[in-house]
Amino acid sequence: MHHATRLGKSSIEVALAVTRADLDEASRLVHRCYIRRGYVKPSPDGRHTSPYLEMPSTAVFVARVDGAVVATVSLIADSPRRLPCDALWGSELDALRARGERLAEVSALAVSEAWRGAGLRMLRGLVRAVGVYARDIAHFDTLCVAVHQRHAMFYEALLRFRRFGDIKPFDAVNGTPAAGLRLDLHQLDAPLDDRFAASIFAAEERRQMRARLQRDLLRQHPSAD
Repeated sequence: MHHATRLGKSSIEVALAVTRADLDEASRLVHRCYIRRGYVKPSPDGRHTSPYLEMPSTAVFVARVDGAVVATVSLIADSPRRLPCDALWGSELDALRARGERLAEVSALAVSEAWRGAGLRMLRGLVRAVGVYARDIAHFDTLCVAVHQRHAMFYEALLRFRRFGDIKPFDAVNGTPAAGLRLDLHQLDAPLDDRFAASIFAAEERRQMRARLQRDLLRQHPSAD
């Protein structure tokens, strides 16, 4: 399953992580990136763990180059455990739940240091995968994310996220100041006038990604029809 973006003679392959090897590589990559940013302390086994990431309903996406995982992001579905963002903005999220919205949280984004120069191209494929999975397969209404305050403008300007929570220290990443952002996934149901978003979610690209993710899900759950 190859994404169209190319890096020299190598291509970026975006997929659901369905094997133990992919999940392990993703966990180790997040751990390395979080240590570099000062978000966590080193763990004995070199993996990033979280009760949310271990839930069966959590989807982990990876970007590979030449078979190696070089970027990853996870999508955490709302549940009785609630979402990591609830620790900071529980009342705001409860207001969305009261309106009947199905929520999910984008988490554990990491790009390998060696591929940071191609980070934006990595993110295009991962953003497409998360958006298509969230809206077309899982049928969520809203995505939320806690991001470092200096990254909030990128999400707002290019990905149409909107601020829903004031900047607060986030204990899950060592007290780093975080802003709460949300994305109304129903925007994907109408033509997008923003060039960056429109290029990611063009109808044919979206259709191809949906088909690829559905094949990944069949590999993950081979008994499902």
